[in-house]
Amino acid sequence: MRHSLILVTLLFSIGGFVLGAEKPESRLSNLKEKFPKIVFAKHADIGGMHYAFTEGLSDAQADRYYTPGSALCLLELGDDGEYHERTLLSDPNGVIRDPDVSFDGKKIVFAWKKSDREDDYHLYDYDVATGDVRQLTFGLGYADYEPCVLPDGSIVFNSSRCVQIVDCWWTEVSNLYTCDADGKYLRRLSFDQVHTNYPTLLDDGRIIYTRWDYHDRGHLFPQPLFVMNSDGTFQTEMYGNNSWFPTTILHARGIPGTGKMVAIFTGHHTMQRGKLGIIDPSKGRQENAGAQLIAPIRETVAERIDAYGQEGEQFAHPYPINEREFLVSFRPSPEGPFGIYWFDIDGNRELIVLDRTISSSQPIPLVPRMPVPERSSTVDWAADSGTYTLQDVYVGPGLEGIERGKAKKLRVIALDFRSVGIGTNYNGGPSGGAWVCTPIAIGNGAWDVKIPLGDAEIYADGSASFNVPARTPLYFQVLDENGHCIQTMRSWSTLQPGENFACIGCHEDKNSTTQIPKTTLAMIRGPQDLKPFYGPPRGFSFPKEIQPIFDKHCIECHQNDAVKPDFKRAANFDTTEKPFSLKGDAVHDARAKRYWNASYLNLIDLECVDGEVTNPLFKAEYEKTAMFGKQNRIVNWINVQEGPTMLPPYKAGAAKSELLTMLDPNLTPNTHNDVKLSREELDKLAFWIDMLIPYGGDYFEANAWNDADFKKYEYHEKKRRDMQELDKMSIMQLLNAK
Repeated sequence: MRHSLILVTLLFSIGGFVLGAEKPESRLSNLKEKFPKIVFAKHADIGGMHYAFTEGLSDAQADRYYTPGSALCLLELGDDGEYHERTLLSDPNGVIRDPDVSFDGKKIVFAWKKSDREDDYHLYDYDVATGDVRQLTFGLGYADYEPCVLPDGSIVFNSSRCVQIVDCWWTEVSNLYTCDADGKYLRRLSFDQVHTNYPTLLDDGRIIYTRWDYHDRGHLFPQPLFVMNSDGTFQTEMYGNNSWFPTTILHARGIPGTGKMVAIFTGHHTMQRGKLGIIDPSKGRQENAGAQLIAPIRETVAERIDAYGQEGEQFAHPYPINEREFLVSFRPSPEGPFGIYWFDIDGNRELIVLDRTISSSQPIPLVPRMPVPERSSTVDWAADSGTYTLQDVYVGPGLEGIERGKAKKLRVIALDFRSVGIGTNYNGGPSGGAWVCTPIAIGNGAWDVKIPLGDAEIYADGSASFNVPARTPLYFQVLDENGHCIQTMRSWSTLQPGENFACIGCHEDKNSTTQIPKTTLAMIRGPQDLKPFYGPPRGFSFPKEIQPIFDKHCIECHQNDAVKPDFKRAANFDTTEKPFSLKGDAVHDARAKRYWNASYLNLIDLECVDGEVTNPLFKAEYEKTAMFGKQNRIVNWINVQEGPTMLPPYKAGAAKSELLTMLDPNLTPNTHNDVKLSREELDKLAFWIDMLIPYGGDYFEANAWNDADFKKYEYHEKKRRDMQELDKMSIMQLLNAK
């Protein structure tokens, strides 16, 4: 009788080592050869109710996440072939975080906050040879952290010196700043709505970072990956700015020689931890087209989850060894401290260091780094403007289906962001719901103050070129022959002084090649100065810009305070029986701490509700009466909680609002009650709707504040002015040094 020989291979997993696979010594050979010394930090896990709220300011308006006890540590490869831990700097009462290493490997730059209320995060460097520690940045009430050291020794870092708070809560915002190796010439690089995070250097000399981005759209999605040159020029999307997934791309680092990045895929209301993934923009730039979960490689579903990736194994702060191997902070479950591990792309792992009392994280090799291209700065700090050049607005999906010749102008709008939280309301829509602080509009209206800078002509070939103020967050709208918005940019762009920025079309695919004539009309004619929008740039104010139109043309009929508009019946607007009021009577909103005009509330289909929420952080506020506006056929604006994906042309706005179609003689043979508005008045009404019905021209207008509120406002506005003056002084010093 023949017997079959059955070979059975038994694989046992012991501490991450699989019998039958390669031995740990072999696994770690690349790591030990390339990175014999590794710097890391010990501290409490980073984050709070939100991944980016980590400033812990001594004078914070709300959240101040701060857990003392930390150390800056070094792992050194010994003669025995094993890593041995040494403490370089310890602070039981402070927090040391975010180490980075100079290109020559001689200095470690890091952030350190020594006290909860008597100090803030500032940048320091540690001399590896002597152990000397030097403070680089200063100032109580300002946080400087997440340094990225450049080849010339200068530093790009995150800082709260912008003195802003997030639109949807009272937590301080941080943007990107830079200084030299000694902390001099400290100046601002990004002018963003809310948080930027974790700048790191690519091998081509550019910097990638996470940018929270929710202008005129929902706040939960996305937190995409952006890229810029080290001098702040060419700030543009790298991955995911029109995506629901990944919710947040965090801790991204380039994988040298590949064009790929390793990153953490995480959530919005989460700590800084999640799943390990690879971003490959060559495969696509939205959703899961170029986003791949690894360790192990597996199906990557484009999910829409606020707290994404918080179950099971947790990763943070990866550092690539090569395309398949990584140093990473890791813990096998959502509980317990992080250790530092070697991982490969398939999920094999080896523990390098673990302190069971506190997380070990943020590993950075302490070795001289390979040089990267040093890009000569193109910033002209003596200039105050830059230039955009658009090759063909009809290229890309933004104007899909719009016939050539329809786009007449490009409207340029600047944004102004809040410094302080006083009063609240709420918005809601397809992308979720949010609390809004220091609101400049009724609930569901615009997040931020809008400042019309003017219009540029779009030439017959779809091209345009125009000058704009530098160091100013801007966005654009494509207008038709009636001055109505065809498509809007629900993000923003910023130029550095003297910068020339060119784009192909309207949301064109960065991975595609589009044939554009070598010479466009815009190139021939040169950059335009913007045609002002009926006066100098100013925050657009409903009481100042819109109410006078109603006072002149409408309140003779529309003055009945007892009647509410019926948005289902056109007759409600056509009747001569003195229908609802369009008067400027002030209506007090105690929750928002604002006074709204009666006309404003009547046109936006006001609804008052009592909020019902489960989140205990918000429950006390939401149980108070909240005032919402609802899109309707008379005033139909884009929902401020629309999702991140690009909207079709003419989704909503003035062109879809009967307020314009009944009053503009170009659109109707018989205007409403034969009312005759000027072109300026019609354009202002259209602007108001296309800007998502803003009310205040600044964050101070129409306030209903008490003495404590005024004091709070002035305190933070002074902080902002102080930093603006420091910024100007640093630029002057830089110019004088050249």
